[in-house]
Parts: sequence; structure tokens; C-alpha cells
Amino acid sequence: MFNFIYKNLNLLFFGFLIAFASGFGQTFFISLFSQDFRDTFKLTNTEFGSLYSIATVLSAITIIWAGKLIDTVSLRKYTLAILLGLALTCLMASFVFNVFFLFLVIYFLRLFGQGLMGHTSRTTMARYFNTNRGKALAISGFGFSVGEIIYPAAIVFLLLTIGWRLTWFSSSIFILIFFGIFFYFIFKINNFKKENNTDEKIDLSEISWRRRDVLKDFKFYMYLPLSLLMSFTVTGFLFHQVYIAEIKSWTLINLAQGFIFYAVSGITGSIISGILIDKLTGRKLIPFHLLPMSAIFILMLFSDHVYVLYLYMAGLGLSNGFTENISNSLWAEMYGVKNLGSIKALLTFFGIMASASSPFLYGIILDQTGSINTLIYLSLILIILFSLMGYFSKKLK
Repeated sequence: MFNFIYKNLNLLFFGFLIAFASGFGQTFFISLFSQDFRDTFKLTNTEFGSLYSIATVLSAITIIWAGKLIDTVSLRKYTLAILLGLALTCLMASFVFNVFFLFLVIYFLRLFGQGLMGHTSRTTMARYFNTNRGKALAISGFGFSVGEIIYPAAIVFLLLTIGWRLTWFSSSIFILIFFGIFFYFIFKINNFKKENNTDEKIDLSEISWRRRDVLKDFKFYMYLPLSLLMSFTVTGFLFHQVYIAEIKSWTLINLAQGFIFYAVSGITGSIISGILIDKLTGRKLIPFHLLPMSAIFILMLFSDHVYVLYLYMAGLGLSNGFTENISNSLWAEMYGVKNLGSIKALLTFFGIMASASSPFLYGIILDQTGSINTLIYLSLILIILFSLMGYFSKKLK
């Protein structure tokens, strides 16, 4: 492992760094400003939530086009474009003065941050690595988890000391200086090399599916629901975490502590899945990657103890770590890497659509039932159904 990291340090650090940068557009980051946005522009929770969902859906649609450009534009220019886009969006956020511009800010944060930054990290790792793709995805994926640990504490500190507008302004400067310097030196060295195929696996350079062909493939639709379920489920549960905590008698401090378990378990899941992918392939692993989350959901049906919260967050993080690597490896194994940017852009669109829909659907269920048990039963049914679909899809050629 250490020899692999040493030989590919520049490329792996690029994947890690751009994943880390994606945090500025993630839900956990933007939600820290929700109270300030709602107070400043006199928005209700429903109004702000609707604004957020619509902006997210539109960003997902845009990614179908913008994401495929990574197949034709140099990685240096592509990275520079989305880095500048994210920095300018944060600057725009510091000066936002009405609801329309707030909508544009959220749209661009979701597009450049959560969407294209994460898309670039995953696509680059899957494209440049073959026999060690799992390890590469795991190491670069640490950037997402590190962001979940560092950003919340840093942003809360800044909000309490300099206010929300200067916090966004500071974020813009930080992106330009910190990430700008690192990416400058990474591309100056520019020793990115594609890994040769050294084992008996199929040479993915010989597989070259186009996006239109993928959409006609029956196997794609058998695996897609299982690939998207984690995004749908985690977003829904985390979006309503405060309400769920009230039902379970968990405090906000308990929730904050739970995110530590979530991030650490995410790193653990990323490491484990990365090693297993290189031994077994993503296609063999994907039917089983939601088992940790299933076990925790069952436990939640029988106990409200605070330790269950920590196990619940750990289970979500572990399964999320599995999903990130296994899903990204799966599509490269099935459809090759030549047009992977175009294909991944389509999958990113589906993923963002899934994450945008669950808060609304889960909210309806919680309003009607006043209990999370219905959500748990629904989640377990979907996990079983989609896992069986993924398992039997292995037999399809």
C-alpha cells in the first residue's frame, strides 16, 4: 500500500484534494448557513427547502452536459474552470442581496462543489487506475470525510466571530489561495500516468461504451437503483436529523458527536472496500454493500439509547464509504474508461436527483406518521429488493 501511494502520490493527492474542495457545495456545509439565509430573506423552512431542492435538480441537469466535458477537455483546464467557478460563487454568496441571487448561489454551489468537484475526483481515479482502482478511490475519497470533519467546526467558529457574509468571503479567498497553490504545483509536476493492466482482469481500454449505449443496457437499470439508494437514504435521514433526534430524545450535542462516528466510519469503509475491490471487483461486492446500514436500522427499531445514535451514524458512514468506491468501480468495469466522464455525468445526475427527492418524500411520511419506523421499514424493503436485483444481475453477460 505505501509503495503504491509513493509511486502515485501526485495523482492520488489530486483526487484527495479535489474531493476535499467539494465540501463547499455539500448539504452539510450549506445547511450551516440556513438560519442566516432564512432570517435575512424572511424565508420559511418550506420555502428555503423548496429553493434548495429546485436549485439542486437544475444543477443535476447541467452536470449531464458539463460532466462529460472531462472526456475532451484537459484535466488542468477542467480543474481550473470549476475551481474558479466555486471561488466566484462563494464570493457571490457574501454579497447576495435577494432571493433570486440566493437561488443562483445555491445552484452554482451544488454544480461546482458537490457535483463537478466530486465528479472529477471519482472519474480521474477510475480512469487512471485499473488493478489498484479500489485503493485509489479509497485514498482520494478520504477528501470527502476529512471535509466532513474539518469544515463544520471551522465554519461554526467563523460564523460566531465574523458573521456569515465574511465567512463566505473568507471561503472564496481560501479556495483561490489554498487550492490554487496546491493544484498549480500538482499540474506543474504533471506526472499523471495511467496504470498498466498487470493481472487477468479485462483490459478496460478495450471496453468503450457510449452513454447512449449504456442507456440501452438492461444491466444498467438492474444496478442503478442499488447504486443510488445510499444517496437517497442518507440524504433523507440526515436532512431530517433534528426531527428524528427529537423523536428519539437525542440532543443536538449528541448529533454533533455522531458526525465524528459518521466520518471515521466512512474512512474505514472506504479503506476496506478499496482493498476488496482490487481482490473481488465492484460487481461482485455491490449486492452486499448496504449490510451495515441494514443492521443498524434493525437495531433502531428496538432501542432509543444514545449509543444507538452513534452506531446509526457509524453504520451510515460505513455503508457510504462502501458505496462511493464500489459503485464507481462497477461502472468502469462494465463500460470502460474511454467515455467514463460522460457516463459518470449521467450517474451524477441520477445521484443528485435521488438526494433531492428524499427530503421531500421523507418529510411527508414523517408528517403523516410522526414516527421513523415507517422510514426504517421502507428502507429495509428497498435494500432487500435492490440488493437481490444486483445479486442476480451478476449472472447477466
